[in-house]
Amino acid sequence: MQTNPSPIETDVLVVGAGPAGLATALAAVTHGARVLVVERRGTTSTIPRATGVSTRTMEILREWGLTDAVLAGAIGDVPPRIAVADTLAGPVREYRDVGYPSRREALRASPTHPLLCPQDHLEPLLVAELRRRGGEVRFDSALIDLTVADGVEARLAGGERVRARFVVGADGPRSRVRSALGIGLRDLGTLGDYAQVLFRPDAASGVEALFAREPNVLWSIEHPEAAGVLLPVGGGRWCYARQLQDGRDCTGAEGIASYTPEFWRWLVRTATGLPDLEPQLLGMQVFTMAAAVATAVRSGPGFLVGDAAHRMTPVGGNGMNTAIHDGHELGWRLGWTVRGWAGPALLDSYVEEREPIGRARALRSLRPGGTDPIDGLAGDLGTAYRSCTVATGPADGELHLGTGTARPGERLPHVWVRTDGGRRAVLDLLGPGFTLFTGAMDADWRTAAAHLPVPVEVPAVGDRVARRCGLGPRSALLVRPDGVIAWRHDAGARETAADHARALARAVGTAVGLEPAVASAA
Repeated sequence: MQTNPSPIETDVLVVGAGPAGLATALAAVTHGARVLVVERRGTTSTIPRATGVSTRTMEILREWGLTDAVLAGAIGDVPPRIAVADTLAGPVREYRDVGYPSRREALRASPTHPLLCPQDHLEPLLVAELRRRGGEVRFDSALIDLTVADGVEARLAGGERVRARFVVGADGPRSRVRSALGIGLRDLGTLGDYAQVLFRPDAASGVEALFAREPNVLWSIEHPEAAGVLLPVGGGRWCYARQLQDGRDCTGAEGIASYTPEFWRWLVRTATGLPDLEPQLLGMQVFTMAAAVATAVRSGPGFLVGDAAHRMTPVGGNGMNTAIHDGHELGWRLGWTVRGWAGPALLDSYVEEREPIGRARALRSLRPGGTDPIDGLAGDLGTAYRSCTVATGPADGELHLGTGTARPGERLPHVWVRTDGGRRAVLDLLGPGFTLFTGAMDADWRTAAAHLPVPVEVPAVGDRVARRCGLGPRSALLVRPDGVIAWRHDAGARETAADHARALARAVGTAVGLEPAVASAA
């Protein structure tokens, strides 16, 4: 008599090995959880997909030690602009802002900067780092069914069963996890249907020389017979895409069926303005540029990240970045919960903090034709969080673009400091627990930090952080491992060591979801 094998036991089951799932798994493993990632595909992405990597995403990749590996696959130093021209080889009539900061602008606010890196280069790096840290990734492992009650039970292709404490749906816009959790989907709108071809120009074509002379993130091609967009996507590959009108190409050709390889070659030659170009066609597809959001991003022990939570169009370049940010924010919370460091409200705060951002960025992706207030460093680094675990927050409940003023809910402002290890960015000092930055009179804070159930490090970094954040001699900032300020305390001259100890204990309790939010004493 054949018996079913015992289920695989893990803390967190992540369904989907794209950027969202891998980021969630990496953050969760880093913070102490056992993680299994299952993916229906046989490998990571084999096509470039997204290429824009934002400043905040590069900060997260830096945290995981992947900066050099990512840079090795980057598409050069490309200005953040769109060129408008009849053809790639023709004169540029206009430049448009793509919504990303320049390298110089980013380095004033961060230890790193945005770049172009194809997703098929990034994903294997994330898989390798996850495995190096003890996480498990299984390809060719489709989710068959999922049962969620007190915990999670899943059945995979091949009959394997998994039992986990939490499940994370990172399985795209048609998420099976979302359906199993009973969460709906709300359409936000579409920008139309598009046809796209991935190609590699022949070495003699001159395309790479044109790009080297005139690097741009994207070309908006306005040739009357080949209107569309051209963009480099890494590895010597290019993408050309154009909109379909009622099933027809904008020139009136008979729908997608007319897009034969020879027609694609003619379009690419026309769009590039290089009649002798011999493009190697690597893949063709039709897709709808649409946006939608899940009606919830959590149900019990189940969570959604990335496209499963908020589908976006490529406009604004936010899709992959928002997915990675989702995973980074959820992962450390899951790890802390598994380790017993947190109360239920810490997981609630993922919903409160990330759902508004996902919705706002999905809506932004339906607004083509220019930059948006949510673009650039303001949206990437300056978005302030408001939740039950942040002691104070923005004055309103809307998406709030902070200004790096070191208020609770904001990202810790960037500054370089001197340590025993040399010059480092203050963000590099954040550890697996909380980090407390203090004013000049820090002895009482150090004593208070030594007697808490969650690790609280107090780095000795001189007064540069204090000056940058406007801290008085007795002030303190409690910073989460994601770099977000959970609490600020600007102490009065008469406060005692006991006052500091009580204030810090209350702040830590709030920040890990064990107490109701308390107001800052600032």
